[in-house]
Amino acid sequence: MRQILAATLFLGVTGQAALADPCQDKFTELYLQLDQGMPTKTIATTAFKGAPPSTNEFLHVSQDHYMTVPTSPAGPWVLGYNNVLYQSGDEGKTWQKVREMETGQNADKARADKLTNAETIRSAACGEEDLGGETVDVVAADITVSQGMVTENRYTYWVRRGDGFIVKAVYDTTAPSFEMTTTQVIEKAPGLTLPAPE
Repeated sequence: MRQILAATLFLGVTGQAALADPCQDKFTELYLQLDQGMPTKTIATTAFKGAPPSTNEFLHVSQDHYMTVPTSPAGPWVLGYNNVLYQSGDEGKTWQKVREMETGQNADKARADKLTNAETIRSAACGEEDLGGETVDVVAADITVSQGMVTENRYTYWVRRGDGFIVKAVYDTTAPSFEMTTTQVIEKAPGLTLPAPE
């Protein structure tokens, strides 16, 4: 009886191990990140189907200190700092308070939302690609995002092997009323400083 029980337990454990998908696990780990743990500079291009693309520069020091600079088309700069959202119409010379925020609560909600969405991750695929003369890992999967409206997405990350840094990400999104693709090119920005309005 003990042998039968032991054999059954062994088969159960090995069966679960066989069902594990290292590629999906890697995608989930990348998706659940709120940031990359260091200052970064991102060039983000968003293209809605049937419309010209727009490009922003996103500078990130921390969850509570970041800035968005619309570059194409140009527009007001937006700064998040010390639980306040600011806007500048003169390229950062002066800042006007837009509203107060709860950065900690927002981060907690973002984590909770990501955990909910992560339950829908499927069709993961992993490979490699030459990116600017460097071989990087490519990790992709389908995911349903249910905040605000339900969208079906294919997210793809390009990850540097040496340090696990996401150097590029592409988010293909399909919603009931639109389709869009966002492409992010990301680099480390050590020593990055941003405005700190009083």
